[in-house]
Amino acid sequence: MADASIEFKGSSFTLSVLHLNTSILADVRADLAKKIAQAPDFFYLVPVVVSIEKLDCAIDYQAIKTLIEEFKFTFVGFTGSVAKEQRQLIRELGFSFVNTAKVNTSAKAVITKESIAEKTTAIATKPESDLYTDKVHRGQIRSGQQIYAKGQNLVIIGSVSAGAEVIADGNIHVYGSLRGRAIAGAKGHHKAQIYCQNLEAELVSINGNYWLSESMEQHWGSPAFIQLTDSELTSSKLI
Repeated sequence: MADASIEFKGSSFTLSVLHLNTSILADVRADLAKKIAQAPDFFYLVPVVVSIEKLDCAIDYQAIKTLIEEFKFTFVGFTGSVAKEQRQLIRELGFSFVNTAKVNTSAKAVITKESIAEKTTAIATKPESDLYTDKVHRGQIRSGQQIYAKGQNLVIIGSVSAGAEVIADGNIHVYGSLRGRAIAGAKGHHKAQIYCQNLEAELVSINGNYWLSESMEQHWGSPAFIQLTDSELTSSKLI
């Protein structure tokens, strides 16, 4: 008998959770526009789950989905600690509801009338006393690829192409050119660092604090390392 053409298996994926503190979509749209203008490529087609936990009024679910897709996010569904009846209504309307316990958040955006929090890469904070092992990748990481070192440092013996993304809960070492996006300290490790032999990154982030390429001019095209100093990213010459 031939093998089945499909197979369902359980797995886990990194999702961004957008926490709404207001149901006034004009305010949400304005804050999203400001945020995405800072790093449009970073947010492009990012899968998003929308948390409605803090909304205690009537919700236009379709309007929220439309707004999320207007900014080129990939809308996944809704989440939050809400009543069973509300979860059922969401599903009856044709939307997915992701149970809170199953959500794996790599980014958390809090929308208010006044501000929008920095995109972070975790909810949980990993104790600094934990020792990280190394995940080693040999070879170039091409555009569109993503490598994640969960609970580890990431060592890349090769280059990271523009459009590629490397993520680690610990440090990131690139023995080559870093031209894509590098996200270190993805679960709250604020002492994580990023090292590379040639800094030409689209974006670097440590513990939710990020720089776009224009912030890296001081050591652009040079061996460099990036770290958090007093809650601000700083770069230094590597050699």
